[in-house]
Amino acid sequence: MTLQQFALLVDHKPTDDQLRGLFERLRDITVEHDPRHRTAVVTFDRYAPSLVDAILSAVRDVESVGLTALRVRDDDDLVTLADIAERVGRSREAVRLWSLGRTGPGGFPAPVDGGLSTAFYRWSQVAPWIRDRMGMPVNDPEPTLAAVNLALQLRAMAPRVSRMDAVRALLAA
Repeated sequence: MTLQQFALLVDHKPTDDQLRGLFERLRDITVEHDPRHRTAVVTFDRYAPSLVDAILSAVRDVESVGLTALRVRDDDDLVTLADIAERVGRSREAVRLWSLGRTGPGGFPAPVDGGLSTAFYRWSQVAPWIRDRMGMPVNDPEPTLAAVNLALQLRAMAPRVSRMDAVRALLAA
């Protein structure tokens, strides 16, 4: 068993009964609520064989008291061009030119939020591009958090998808 540390964003601020239920069952959590948002963050320090095992049990735990897990907080995945430059030891301008295709091999991953004044990229997409296309020694980030977040999003949408069985078949393929 390895200590796994992560945070789940849940759909609303827990009621007193929900908090009591969580703290009676779990000794490895802290709960934070930002009054500006309806959501809350439950942080875990959980021993488990793997990160995905820890997250799965945490989702079940928060949902057992009536909360809904929306996503795993992944603060390191969203990055700006300046963040990318710092991580790879290049100038922001060099990375900006890669992103525009003016230098480098092209095909730089698209920003996740096009149209905002500051573009954000997913490090989980940028790191493999830098390693594979630029030949720079960059470690691949662990894709577990991104995969779990996609699964939680898919689960939330499932009741509104008319052919969910076909979508599930994509995962089995």
